[in-house]
Amino acid sequence: MTRDEKDRAVELNEEFGEFAEKRLQSGGSCHRSDVVKSFRRYFAKYRQADSQQYPLTDLEIEKLLRFWNETQNERKAEMTSSGFYYGIQINSDADVFA
Repeated sequence: MTRDEKDRAVELNEEFGEFAEKRLQSGGSCHRSDVVKSFRRYFAKYRQADSQQYPLTDLEIEKLLRFWNETQNERKAEMTSSGFYYGIQINSDADVFA
């Protein structure tokens, strides 16, 4: 991993942590694709997955979600084989675009 890749990984994890603090809450359930959409709405620079300046695939955001759940959320949410996370939900009150 190059220094630039490491710096990007650190930045993305910090940004996902900020997003999770503001937009995710305990309880309920949500699909991983809903988390991806909400993350893209929260950070306008990532709205387009194929952006030249800020490229970020849906799969990368899903990996951020898994990493966050393991490290910051103490694995409180469980993901099913169909992609639903039980134990977290999107705070629709905070997401003005929902």
